[in-house]
Amino acid sequence: MATTELQDSLQQRLGQQLLGPLQEALELVHRYRDVDGFRDYVNARLPLVIPACLLILVTGIACGLTPMMLLLGTRAITSLLGLLLTPVVLLGSLFVLSLVFFSWLEKRALSQALGSRAKPASGKLTRWLKRKLGADLGAAPSVPWLLAALFVIAPFVLLAGRSPTMAVVLLVLLVGAPILFAHLER
Repeated sequence: MATTELQDSLQQRLGQQLLGPLQEALELVHRYRDVDGFRDYVNARLPLVIPACLLILVTGIACGLTPMMLLLGTRAITSLLGLLLTPVVLLGSLFVLSLVFFSWLEKRALSQALGSRAKPASGKLTRWLKRKLGADLGAAPSVPWLLAALFVIAPFVLLAGRSPTMAVVLLVLLVGAPILFAHLER
């Protein structure tokens, strides 16, 4: 009886980890469509949003191609596995990176709408970036960690093992993009 309850609980949490981000993404799309403040915020910053989306696309492609790079040409079955995993990892990484980025944009739009009532972001690094670089990153978005680990972190680590230079360049761009966005936005 206890093991059945434990299995049900684990299945429920796993389902929430996998399907929760999908529901969150759908709600985010609806809020973009229905909330003028969020839509206006994003549209007013399109010159900053478009390069960030291109970086997300490049990162997603790099993560998506990683299984093919690693498994293609070894044996027939592993090559097939690499070919089958490529679109799954590509779509998964694009989904996770886009969800996190647009959730961050939504928090920034809400913070701007609330003005002085918004809770300032805390943390030494955040305060240092704001003071030294004039980049207020605001509150961090929620990250679907299980999906991020599967579709972004693991492929990125494998990519770093295969092509360290490319991984370092992408990592610098991914870390620098929100800082540059926040700096240029002000």
